[in-house]
Amino acid sequence: MFPRSRGEERPITASVRVLLVDDRAITRTGIRAILDQNGAIEVVGEASDAAAAEREVLRLSPGVVLADAQSPGLDVVGMVAALTARCGDTMPAVLLTAQGTGSTTREALRAGAKGVVLSSATPEQLVSAVHMVSAGYAVYTAAGLRDGAGAGEPWPATASRPGPDADRARAGLLTRREHEVLQLLARGLSNAEMSAELVVSESTVKSHVQNLLDKLHLRNRVHAVIYAHRTGLAPALCACSGPQRTGAA
Repeated sequence: MFPRSRGEERPITASVRVLLVDDRAITRTGIRAILDQNGAIEVVGEASDAAAAEREVLRLSPGVVLADAQSPGLDVVGMVAALTARCGDTMPAVLLTAQGTGSTTREALRAGAKGVVLSSATPEQLVSAVHMVSAGYAVYTAAGLRDGAGAGEPWPATASRPGPDADRARAGLLTRREHEVLQLLARGLSNAEMSAELVVSESTVKSHVQNLLDKLHLRNRVHAVIYAHRTGLAPALCACSGPQRTGAA
């Protein structure tokens, strides 16, 4: 399992600070437009190469670096290795976008990147992945995990967990409204955004979130997002390994 840093799991906060790294300005503009629509994400800067990315990380202290693993002008493996060496435990979570699971992507993961999302992912899946790596989870697209497993280089194993059938059975305890809230959580929406979407108060949204967490035996919102994707109650996104404490239990 691959925690973002030592210590406790980091909850989803009011604003996840993201640095975009891609050598194509038009791609950065498109991804920024997607992330800017989510009230709980703030794009704080952009970089077009590894050297600029390292400078911006030191200057802006983002929580997540979203980088294209296959940008021709970006040495993503070198960038991740440099950030790992320079930042240590304060390193932001590096989330990669890629068309597939080639050797560069696997090398970047071994160097310290925390996850990968296929370029074909929906905007909602990308937003969810940003939130999850920010909270300390390793995120891999399901297709990527399958491809990597057969490539001779093992990908990180997922955490042990109940089977999807047992998970889905618990979903039968949810009310119709709680199902709706769960699906909105999986899209990365904040309480305020869910309030507007459902035309209810934020306090009502908070009550629904707490109720579904209790019924599904989940610890927090991030676990709810993972549950929704794992059981098929939201579009398939990833296999995720949870945060892991270091040191003695």
